[in-house]
Amino acid sequence: MKKITGAFVLTALISICAGGQLQSQPTTGSAKAKTFTILHTNDLHSSIIGMGPSSDYSPLELNNDNTIGGYARLGGLINQKRELHKKEGAVLVLDAGDFSMGTPFGAASRSLGGELQLMSKMGYDATTFGNHEFDLGPKGLAEEIKVAAKSGHTIPIITSNTNLQSKDPTLQEIQQRAREGHILPWKIIERGGIRFGILGLLGHEATFYTAGAGAIKFDDAIETAKKMVTILRDSLKADVIICITHGGVEKDADGKYTKGDDIQLAREVPGIDIVISGHSHTAMPEASIINNHTPVVQTGKESNNLGELVMSFENGKTKFVSWKLNPVNDAVMGDKKIDDAVNKLKAGVTKAVFESRGYSIDQPLAIVPQDLPNTFTDVPAATILANLVTDAFREATHADIGFTASGMNRAGMKRGKTGIQTVYDVFAVAPLGSGVVDSTAGSALVIAYFTSKEIKNILEYIIVENPIHPGESFPRVSGMKFTYSASRPKYDVITAIELGDYDHGYKPIDITGKDEKLYSFTTSLYMAMILVAMPTYTKGQLALVPKNARGEPLKSKVEALEMPGDNMAEMLAPNGIVMDKEQVSLAADKKTEIKEWQAIMDHLRKLPIKKGDTLPIVPVDERAAEVRAIRIN
Repeated sequence: MKKITGAFVLTALISICAGGQLQSQPTTGSAKAKTFTILHTNDLHSSIIGMGPSSDYSPLELNNDNTIGGYARLGGLINQKRELHKKEGAVLVLDAGDFSMGTPFGAASRSLGGELQLMSKMGYDATTFGNHEFDLGPKGLAEEIKVAAKSGHTIPIITSNTNLQSKDPTLQEIQQRAREGHILPWKIIERGGIRFGILGLLGHEATFYTAGAGAIKFDDAIETAKKMVTILRDSLKADVIICITHGGVEKDADGKYTKGDDIQLAREVPGIDIVISGHSHTAMPEASIINNHTPVVQTGKESNNLGELVMSFENGKTKFVSWKLNPVNDAVMGDKKIDDAVNKLKAGVTKAVFESRGYSIDQPLAIVPQDLPNTFTDVPAATILANLVTDAFREATHADIGFTASGMNRAGMKRGKTGIQTVYDVFAVAPLGSGVVDSTAGSALVIAYFTSKEIKNILEYIIVENPIHPGESFPRVSGMKFTYSASRPKYDVITAIELGDYDHGYKPIDITGKDEKLYSFTTSLYMAMILVAMPTYTKGQLALVPKNARGEPLKSKVEALEMPGDNMAEMLAPNGIVMDKEQVSLAADKKTEIKEWQAIMDHLRKLPIKKGDTLPIVPVDERAAEVRAIRIN
């Protein structure tokens, strides 16, 4: 555990004092009970426009669509609840991280800082870092904060265990944002006669998914929280301590939320009065009360709900009063000012993300005749979407195998009133990651060559269930079928692999390790970075050596790929290899990487259009729903 009282914390403390946030201490222990309310969200994931589909979204009209979320409606609901509760006492509006990444607005965050701007306009008091805030790297995150601050609309990011003390030059800009007071280890808010002390954390499990964090380190969340409680309670005289934390909750065998990093935090740090949780995308049916004192609450994801937590404070102690989830749907009238601000951002999104590839944010691409969900826990229901995505990868790269995991598909395609899927909707399916040679957002498709045994190893590694994210790691494939038995030992559940397709049939390949033939394998860079960690995380039980077409182990993270248009991208490579962009020769037309979202959009545009129609209809027949993962007893 590294000491927290370093330059980062000192700078933040100075900025707090300079900003007038260390106010005169109120008298604590008042005999008269006070009521306060916390309105909260988590894992907003840039859901600035309502999801499902965006062409139906009409936030300034009531009861005429089935879209969920959207910041105009969220802002309208926050206004309603604030007005309702402010006469009772203090009202705080907090977010538990992953406020960015997930839609085209997240992809344009470095240029627009739209999420922070809109959260400021909606009246948020603070947020924290989730793992996806680091998807575009420390520099990209710093740029997002800078552009929002420059607009005059941003909110504090409270992150107590994000360690920015490294002297690595790649952290200079994010360190500057901390010195400017935009990133803080804690915050004091005095409101309604109560002194609130707020800390923010990134949970242990969430740090596994911070591949873009670079030289940023994360101190132990629980040990950090213990120190922060001491500082807030003893030094800064906070009456109520609130932790906004991106760690997640997990069900026990009885279906109760008694496990997960955020539950453990509340249990081991009883000085925390309230835990506002994020990361696991859990719409909790009720608050989990830990140690008969601390409520742990979470709202789900993508502005689907607004949490409403009511507490009382008397004689220096907090008491849980009530908590509920409020759906953000078309029964909520949107805030026109927020809606106007969203529409002003759209042109910037098109320019930053799509223009170079010939797309625009509201452009219609195809029609779905039914919902195509990405339900992680229902493999058959999500199969059509998964097949469409992996088929698009293979079509774009001409690889033998297209690969992803269920959790990489971040949204489904909802039919809504018309079934029209726009660029906004399709991008939300595959929004993760960033470019390498090409700075526009979105993971590049990468190709490596593997033996049949290594392909089996990849399946074995990914199919292992993560209880905090059930179903998210299930393998999704194209050009391949595989058979598995969940009753077999860990890392030995795959019993057979066949290569081919629906039209031409499948042929089995040897998975015992005797066959040295290489097969081309394509996936997103984001997924690839998880795969290359396989030998480390399995402690050598599963081997993987990414190779080029000649069978030579990759020696750098950037190599020429056998992809259309002389595309280049960061390849699967062992951790620690430094990418040298100077060695990359860009194609003459300046088109470099094929983004995974681009491959899906290109695939949809190539679908046949029936006579008299203007858009293709996405197939949902037997071929589209082909079962490629066959479970046996």
